[in-house]
Amino acid sequence: MFYNSMDGIGGNGAKVFQCTVCGRLVTRSDRFLSLDGKKRHNHVNPSGVECDFHTFYSCPGAIALGNATSEYTWFPGYAWRMAFCRQCGQHLGWHYERTSKFERPSEFWGILLSSVASE
Repeated sequence: MFYNSMDGIGGNGAKVFQCTVCGRLVTRSDRFLSLDGKKRHNHVNPSGVECDFHTFYSCPGAIALGNATSEYTWFPGYAWRMAFCRQCGQHLGWHYERTSKFERPSEFWGILLSSVASE
């Protein structure tokens, strides 16, 4: 399928997750992050759109843009920003940042299953 090498992505995950638009490597399965005992989450946004996504501790192929907000967060204690593919700008999901020094982890990514292809 897709595969683009990326400096610094490393990892030995069984699966790679790549942007469905340009094929850039976003992250790997060895970077999954379990929150509340799950690495896959399903939430509905205020517009009624269902969002099915995995959480990762690192996504080198993604970039977070905009100001972080706690409004409508699905993870209390965290603010979010939109996450995009570093190469083509496709919306991939969200980057979450803690709002207090007591939250662990300090940050993580929520990547939409519909925005990445895995192999």
